[in-house]
Amino acid sequence: MASIPLATFTSTGRRGKPRPDRRRFEHLVAAHAGAVTAYARAMTNDRWTADDAVQETFLRAWKYLDSFRGTGSFEGWLIRICHNCVIDLARARVDSPDDRLPEGTEAPDHSGEVHDLIERLPAEQREVVALCGVLGYDYATAPPQLRKVTA
Repeated sequence: MASIPLATFTSTGRRGKPRPDRRRFEHLVAAHAGAVTAYARAMTNDRWTADDAVQETFLRAWKYLDSFRGTGSFEGWLIRICHNCVIDLARARVDSPDDRLPEGTEAPDHSGEVHDLIERLPAEQREVVALCGVLGYDYATAPPQLRKVTA
C-alpha cells in the first residue's frame, strides 16, 4: 500500500496546527476495518478478544494520529497498533483470567484442523500467518511491517 500524507485525514485548526478530521478518519476506518479485524481474529483465540483489539486499535489510532509519520502505509500502522493491543489484552487476561463466555452465547467452533494447528503456533509465527495468509502481504514485506511504528 502507498503511504498516505497526514493531510489526508487532518484539517487545519485555528492556530494552523493539523487536527484530526472525524469524517476523513471514519472513511479510513471503513477502508481498513476488514484488514485489522482479520488480523486480530487470526492473532487471538476468540472473536470477543479480537473485537476488543480492533476497537482499541481505532481508539489509539485516533488518539495518536499525529504520531503517524506517513512514511509507510496507514494500514501497516494500524496493524502495528493492533499487534500492540493484542499483546496488551493477552497480558490483561493473564493478570485476571476469566474464561466465562457472555451469557446466552456458545463457544466458538474451533474444530477445523488448520485453525487448531495455527493456534498452536507461537505468537510471532501466527502473526506471519495473519499478515501473509489472511491479509495477503508477501513474505518480503510482512516482517518489516511488524517492526514499524509502535503505538
